[in-house]
Amino acid sequence: MFISAALFFSILAASAQVSTIRPEKPSATDTISLTYNCSDTAAELNGKETIYARITTFLRDGSIEKFHLAMTGAGNKLTQQFKLPENAASFKVEFYTLNKDDDKAGFNRLVYDAGHQKEVEGAYLGAMFDDNPDSVFQKEMANYPDNYLAYAKFINIVSMIKEHDAAQIQINGLLKKLDASAKLINEPGAGLLAALCIGNAKTGNLIEGKKYLHELFNRFPINEETSFAFSIYNYEYYKLSRKDVEDDVRAKLKELFIAYPTAPVSQDANVFQFIKDDKSISVGVFEKVLKPLYNNDKVGYHALTNLPELYIERNQKLDSAKIILDKAIGLFQDGAINHQYRLNNNHYQQYVPIMYLDLAKLNMLRKNYQAAITNSSAAINILSGGGAEGNFMPLLLQLRANAYRNAGNLNLAMEDYKKLYKTGDTTALDSMKTLFPMCNLKQKIFAEFVASLKSSGAKSAPNADLAPDFAATDLKGNTVHMSDFKGKLVVMNIWGIGCGPCIAEMPELNKLVKQYTNHPNVVFIALSADKTESLLKFFKSRQFEYRVLNNANNIGDKFNTNALPVHIVIGKNGEIISRSIGARANIKDYLQQVINANL
Repeated sequence: MFISAALFFSILAASAQVSTIRPEKPSATDTISLTYNCSDTAAELNGKETIYARITTFLRDGSIEKFHLAMTGAGNKLTQQFKLPENAASFKVEFYTLNKDDDKAGFNRLVYDAGHQKEVEGAYLGAMFDDNPDSVFQKEMANYPDNYLAYAKFINIVSMIKEHDAAQIQINGLLKKLDASAKLINEPGAGLLAALCIGNAKTGNLIEGKKYLHELFNRFPINEETSFAFSIYNYEYYKLSRKDVEDDVRAKLKELFIAYPTAPVSQDANVFQFIKDDKSISVGVFEKVLKPLYNNDKVGYHALTNLPELYIERNQKLDSAKIILDKAIGLFQDGAINHQYRLNNNHYQQYVPIMYLDLAKLNMLRKNYQAAITNSSAAINILSGGGAEGNFMPLLLQLRANAYRNAGNLNLAMEDYKKLYKTGDTTALDSMKTLFPMCNLKQKIFAEFVASLKSSGAKSAPNADLAPDFAATDLKGNTVHMSDFKGKLVVMNIWGIGCGPCIAEMPELNKLVKQYTNHPNVVFIALSADKTESLLKFFKSRQFEYRVLNNANNIGDKFNTNALPVHIVIGKNGEIISRSIGARANIKDYLQQVINANL
């Protein structure tokens, strides 16, 4: 729960005598002194493990710098110092060990001018993500009415936390002010252009938004504001179209990527995804952008596999790929990355299997099939029961089956092809047909063997991953239990009104539902944590053919996921057949394959 703006920069310090910070009103470039007293009765950390300070610095241009320092000293009173960046606007300090956080001992601080009297421009940007962002925005405007980056940040937040209609009215009002300002300025700065780009994108005027985005590309290619505007435009474009950005935007991103490798927009993980398959861009160009980030531990946990996957895809520098992947796995396994980003087991289940998958691919290239089997098996074990099974399990099963086959273990290869077929991958049939005469199977006819793979609705296997029962209500107030669907194939979508990708995929999901109108044993349900009133208002202008349910307690915990959207297919015997997390362009085809394989 967000705390109010007035308390944002004071509540932690007021409640925490465990730690101190000096000076109280710091200026940019000041050296900040921290202490942590392990002997204080309120201290959550006892000093038996190394205590770190997690420092998040919000800069005036809207960017964020994070770093981690080990607290030092003898006895129970630990100390550390750090120097504020020259363009710092505010900062946050948190204390943790690799196994625990002390949430009450931290600090939030504004940065002041050289006289330590007035907050610097952008000081409130870090506090704007609040339960009352309007008041925080007004504080910034009272001091710096021409801080247009604050408009850009505020518009983005308003669109996310307020009801759609109210947000649109407020954003349109802000756009009028921004348009008036732009007419008075011959050459608007990066902050104003970013605000205009984001405001138009958020109100559905992508053509106008793209005009300002291109102006940012051309005039401010290395600015943080340009990267921020692109990230929002990209999100809104996908939400409306379910497609990657247009060719002209992609071409400009490629140009900037090559010309400005240290620019924030070049280092955006989405830009890498857009251009990584472009063979006209050499590995050396990618390295200019990415290697400094890896060398300085500036790569986000979600993008650690980017460079090694490029090496593997192009069959180059495989030793370097392995070094990066081994290090990344180690960060997750020893917990070093968990408290830096506040990750949990769901993140581990989602990201570490990808790293093992990449190692397996690497070993397949080297024809080291036993190592590929070991890597892919490790990934499968971690992934099992996790939210991303549907994303990566088919890839892992295909790879391990091929590795078994190349290693001569045909029976084990057949077992993986069978599992792959159950995920909806019908191409596994060809491989099974080839292996069928060479494997020890009780069926003598291949058609009989395939028929045996179909779910019958009989009692599930002892170790099956069964869907939890739950109670929810539909939008008419009817109570629904998961157990009501026993004997049916249940296609479940976990989504939310505030999730752009969830909304973007609805038209494709509607087509899927219509394909199974004549199949009464296929049920489509959509679970949301949104309030009934909000959902009814949302569906006044949108259509969703799934049966929408809400008021289900802790549904994310029940299905082991903390992300949206999530797609889960539950078999007739209650066993979870497949899970897919996040947006995917082929969602309709993917679900159709899983359904058909298990009808």
